[in-house]
Amino acid sequence: MTMPQRPNEPPLATETAAAAGAVTGSTPEKREPAGNRLGRALRPILLATPLVLLVAWTVVPFLVTTSVSFKEKGEVFSAPSLIPQTPTLAAYQEVLSSESFTSSFVNSVVVGVGTTVLTLLIGVPAAYAFARFRFRGRHLLLLFTLLPRLVPSLGIMVPIYRLAVAAGALDKRTTLIIVYTGMLLPLAVWLMVGFFQQIPRDIEEAANVDGATLWTRLRYIVAPLAAPAMITIGVLAFREAWNEFTLVLVLTSTPGKRTLPYELYLMQGIEGLANFPAEAAFTILTVLPFILVYTRVERYVVAGLVSGSGK
Repeated sequence: MTMPQRPNEPPLATETAAAAGAVTGSTPEKREPAGNRLGRALRPILLATPLVLLVAWTVVPFLVTTSVSFKEKGEVFSAPSLIPQTPTLAAYQEVLSSESFTSSFVNSVVVGVGTTVLTLLIGVPAAYAFARFRFRGRHLLLLFTLLPRLVPSLGIMVPIYRLAVAAGALDKRTTLIIVYTGMLLPLAVWLMVGFFQQIPRDIEEAANVDGATLWTRLRYIVAPLAAPAMITIGVLAFREAWNEFTLVLVLTSTPGKRTLPYELYLMQGIEGLANFPAEAAFTILTVLPFILVYTRVERYVVAGLVSGSGK
């Protein structure tokens, strides 16, 4: 029950606002707190700052290395600027004309491609078995396959070296391919298992009704659908084999069997004065092929990683 309003008493402010809202058909506007507006304005800055720092952390060393590769020896320290005063391709000509770079480049390509192919040939069937078959201890065995990935390469240098000596497998590219494949299989199996589990079983069951065998389903149905994940595994395997250094250090000893990271390491002791432009040019020529390949398959790599993470 409301109290009657006196004749000379003005209406309350709330009643006036409510009456105005009833006439215009709108509700009174609510002012957003200042703290919310400030938080919404700062949110893009807080999100962009880590990305900018990450890009700078990645790009700045590459730009400095590229700048040094176009400089002369005396200009590296006398004029420490990002843009060379007298750009020259002498360092690249020196590296490309050296026999050590040519042989190590060929070895890196052979070892990288061989590691990629062998990893896919073993990893794809193994991951398919974990994803589709139900057997006792499947999850425990899948966990054990990840354990070798937790051991750093320095921890297995001596055992692998002793095994290679006993088998007479030193200074052979086949040994590097087998060792790298063993190191990459755990990661390949885990990513592929997650991708295979995303493929509907109905497709394979329909092919099974039509008389398709296990290998036929894996080759003509599962493999084409798993192409993004296979490309992802291939890129990761090639990158690991391309950049591996510690195992090459103990498994090779002759110049004709070394890979690019080992030859780059040896350049530091060839001359009394370090040839920084040649080392920088060697680094750019080592990284550039992988960058060119990755830019062509980057979308497939992202799709494979996202699908594998859904496991």
